[in-house]
Amino acid sequence: MSGLCEECKVPKVFTGEHLWLDNGDIVQKRDQRHRLVFIESENLDPLFQGMEQTIGMPIQNIVINCVRRTLLTYMSLFISDEVREKVHNKEVSLKAMDDGFRDLARPMGSGRYEFVDMRFEGDKDDYFAVSITEPYSLPMCVAGHAAAIEAILGYDHGVTYSEAAPGVYNVTAFPFSHPKEFKGRLDMPYYEHVRGAIELERCATCGGPKALAGYRWYLDRGIIMNISNGRRMALMSPSEMDPVFTELEAELGDTIPRVVVEAQRRFTKTGFYSLFEVKDENDFRVELAVRGLGNLKEINVRRKMGVHMIVENAALPLMLVGMMQGVYESAFDVESHVEWEVSAEGDLSVEITPRTVMVNA
Repeated sequence: MSGLCEECKVPKVFTGEHLWLDNGDIVQKRDQRHRLVFIESENLDPLFQGMEQTIGMPIQNIVINCVRRTLLTYMSLFISDEVREKVHNKEVSLKAMDDGFRDLARPMGSGRYEFVDMRFEGDKDDYFAVSITEPYSLPMCVAGHAAAIEAILGYDHGVTYSEAAPGVYNVTAFPFSHPKEFKGRLDMPYYEHVRGAIELERCATCGGPKALAGYRWYLDRGIIMNISNGRRMALMSPSEMDPVFTELEAELGDTIPRVVVEAQRRFTKTGFYSLFEVKDENDFRVELAVRGLGNLKEINVRRKMGVHMIVENAALPLMLVGMMQGVYESAFDVESHVEWEVSAEGDLSVEITPRTVMVNA
């Protein structure tokens, strides 16, 4: 499953390993209990940094641990117990197995991983070092390397990283046992698909969404770009992000959801998104579905009235709320107030209203 589709120019592995379903969701073909999203990635590290500034504490270690556990579940689907045993017996090369994961990461937009050095003798002094160039998110890509080595070897790893050059980072995974109580807190439920009525146009050759032809893959760099607006994209799991917010909320209280929304709102207002890029409601519905963010059921946008939006089966709801608030404020040059609710079924309702400014006579 190598190379690009002859028609839409999307990597065959990108559409071959994943399914776009009928309720605005993307899932892994090997195990449809794992949901994915295809989203703009340049806002991820600024989102984390904005949260750190608001709460006054670093969160990179929380991000790395949450993402590592989620990616471990995904990557383990590619490694059988038989293959893992052969790696331990050195009948199969550990480096060759990691080469396969690094080759898989590039079409997903993660950046370029390259082998640096390793030691594999089956003891505490082992390590596996790579470099990452142009990571889509530094902590998430660091977590990806640790998860890959864990998936291959079957036991916990820690990870360290440092900047080697602008945009290039050295990352080293090593045997490390994670606390059991931390493991338990990060367990996430599997995704359960609910039928919807979205029908995306399909590429006649590979069967992927036809809209993916609007993106360009630079496979040598591990980069995906939106052709129309020049933004970088990446395929990732919402369960890489949601546990970060859940863990922070458990540690710091129920103000964290608004911290996430506020950080996303502020970054969006830097010009990252534009309301005028979406031509109409149906166009926006397709955009959300191709990204796996959910099924847009209602949206009304008015300068004086604000925004009313309902998204069924929503993924990354806090980020979506902050994005919509920032888009509205940028489009109409107003400040706003936002309220939202996520139902037990995962449906998101959003109400954004302009703030009333009192002027003294």
